[in-house]
Amino acid sequence: MQLHEVVELLCSLFGTGFLGWGVRELAIYLEHKKQDRELSAESLHETDRLLKNGVIAMLHHELYDNCTQYISNGYVTPGQLNDLEYIFSSYKDLGGNGTGEILYNKVKALDVKDD
Repeated sequence: MQLHEVVELLCSLFGTGFLGWGVRELAIYLEHKKQDRELSAESLHETDRLLKNGVIAMLHHELYDNCTQYISNGYVTPGQLNDLEYIFSSYKDLGGNGTGEILYNKVKALDVKDD
C-alpha cells in the first residue's frame, strides 16, 4: 500500500476530525521545538559568558604568576616576554584589564636579558 492510499484510508475511517487533530498536534510540536531552540540559545549564551570569564581568570592567574616572578628576578628574557605578550593580548582581547595590565606594563619596563 502506498502513502497516498494510507492517507485516503485514514481520512475515510476517521474523517477530517482525525486530520484536524494531527495538524493541531503538529502545530503544538513545532511550537515546542521553537521554544526549545530559544531556550538552547539562551543557555548557550550563558555558557559562553561563563567560559569567557573562566578563560579571563586563568589568563589573569598566568599573568600574575609570570609577572611577579619576572619582577622579583628584576629582568625578563626575550622568550619570556614574547610568551607574556601572547598571554596578555588574549587576556586584553577578552576584556581583562586591571592588575593584569599593570603587572604586564611593569614587566615590559624591566631589562631584557638573554639566558
